[in-house]
Amino acid sequence: MVTTRGPSFPPNSDGRPGLRPRPDESQAGRAHREAVTRDQGDSGFDRQLASLFGESVFGPWLDPGQYLGATRTTRRHGAPFRRLALLALVLGVGAVAGWIVRSGLARRAVEEREHVARSLATFLKEGELDRVAQFLALLRGPRATLDEHDPHLDLMVRSEAALYRYQDADPARLGRIRPYLSSAATIPASGQRILADLAVASRQERATRLPELESMRPTFDRDPEFHYLLATALEYKGDVKAARQAWDRAFELGPLWLAHRYEQAWFEARQENQAAVRRQVDSLARVAPDSAWARLAAKQFAGARAANTPAAASARPAPAVALFQQDFALSLAQARANDPVAARRSLGQAIAAVNGQAAFVLDAFDWLVEAKATGLARDLTAFEDWPRRSSLAAARVAALAEPEPRPAENPPVVLEPQEKPKKQIKKPGRGKSKAKARHRR
Repeated sequence: MVTTRGPSFPPNSDGRPGLRPRPDESQAGRAHREAVTRDQGDSGFDRQLASLFGESVFGPWLDPGQYLGATRTTRRHGAPFRRLALLALVLGVGAVAGWIVRSGLARRAVEEREHVARSLATFLKEGELDRVAQFLALLRGPRATLDEHDPHLDLMVRSEAALYRYQDADPARLGRIRPYLSSAATIPASGQRILADLAVASRQERATRLPELESMRPTFDRDPEFHYLLATALEYKGDVKAARQAWDRAFELGPLWLAHRYEQAWFEARQENQAAVRRQVDSLARVAPDSAWARLAAKQFAGARAANTPAAASARPAPAVALFQQDFALSLAQARANDPVAARRSLGQAIAAVNGQAAFVLDAFDWLVEAKATGLARDLTAFEDWPRRSSLAAARVAALAEPEPRPAENPPVVLEPQEKPKKQIKKPGRGKSKAKARHRR
């Protein structure tokens, strides 16, 4: 019996005979797939061109498959360069856009800083020191020091000096601006820095620089702080009339300078001009009724009744310089009341309020001497905060140690020696002859 064997198939991976392939995996199917693979990418249009025209004048026609393969190779080799070009283009556009954004932000920051500087200059001229402190912090930024190349350096130096002298007496402020203070002898001399230097100085130092102040009048005639500095220097010199004119000009230009208004009231009180004192007290009560300066002036010059006004309930905290003036006035009143212990204690509190700064200590000494409280002035020179290294302080101590010239009481009468009168010897007959002569007449 003859057995007909079918076609053998390769075994599977497990050793069993392989299965018969499906119809789509026959020889005919494989041949069809190979033909399709050879003609892949060929279009009917390309085949028609080749059959119609045969070879061109420039040589044989490329096989469509070869042509498409060559173009695919060209595209494949050119793709990295296109990606690099696209990446460079994107990076360039991003850099240009970033530069434009940064330039716009920088320009906006400069414009905003200019606006802050203009507002600061306005508030400084008007004397609104609370706003000056706020805008100065914005203009200076988080830096603890000042930049010598800053275009607004002069404005910041003068603002720091004003806050130091009339607000908080902070030694850090003085240390921050001290390298930039200048006088007329400094080259280059800045008018703003000269005024700042005079503001942080004592009254005696301002008086010694009075010609320098007078020379600056044409430039700063509309500046209220300039006239305040001029008034204090003239007052120290003893020119009361010129000092009052400068005080009135400062009041006309800057009624919101509260510390100036209090000192002007005190100046008029020392001159016993009660009408002018009342005007300054009323001005403080009108422009800033809840301020420490208004309360202090009302209590010291107009009686304590103003402290019971409704504005006192919402009163703002007193700045350090106002506390200094308050405790100093109390000390002077206690000294006049013959209470030296309390006067010394109040004077110590006044000096502590301004952190023992030399300008305030020297001014307090001068005011005590002017008020003839020499005992309290002598006590002040023994304080720990007395500026012993200052030549001005040493001169004050020396002047205080000199005995005051006093007129002698009941000076002795000096009698000049007188000659004894000589006895006159009457000549006989002389009287009778005179009587006869009168009788004849």
